Amino acid sequence: MFTQKCPGQDMRYWTADDVHEERCPNCGEIVEFFKTDIRLRCRNCKTRVANPRFNMGCAEWCAHAEMCLGAGARGIKKKTFRAILEEEFERLSGKVPENSKIIKEMISSAENKCRHENADMLSVVAAAVILALVKPGLINDADQYLDRLAEEHDLPGEVIKQTKTLVEGVQAGRLLESGSLENIKSKAANNMEKIVAELFFEHGHKFYQPV
Repeated sequence: MFTQKCPGQDMRYWTADDVHEERCPNCGEIVEFFKTDIRLRCRNCKTRVANPRFNMGCAEWCAHAEMCLGAGARGIKKKTFRAILEEEFERLSGKVPENSKIIKEMISSAENKCRHENADMLSVVAAAVILALVKPGLINDADQYLDRLAEEHDLPGEVIKQTKTLVEGVQAGRLLESGSLENIKSKAANNMEKIVAELFFEHGHKFYQPV
């Protein structure tokens, strides 16, 4: 379970435009929608009415949209941010099955660590994948690469910015060469840097080995 409510669902961040009324196309009864309602059943005739102004922007890129919205989140966008990162890794690493398996394991581990330590999940996952591409030289410039991904897939700027900061921090602190979990904990500038470096300590040595 998440320890914090997603800002997209937290009504403290909503405006008057996030609640609106539509008429049922079958009987004309007023149906009141919140922006996160995909469809509601009319109180009068029980017709299921779609929300023409459905707006849950994070569902278009968050790997956990389905945990918030249920089955209705499927198909909002063909690819989540996590799926984009996994596909990019597979493409650049030559689709080596063992590496693909390891990156999925590392991402799952990142998600578990972030839930446990209340860290920003997508930035940590993105930074871990980017560093897995930078370390063996599959990409040379992490910032340029992230900018391209953001432009091609319309990714949220705040996540990209925080991912860049994380990658730079881990590299500057030489956390990937720390040698032990204790060294990582002592050198990391913040909790997210620690998590990213821990992921490499636990999974990174498995990459690029002969299959």
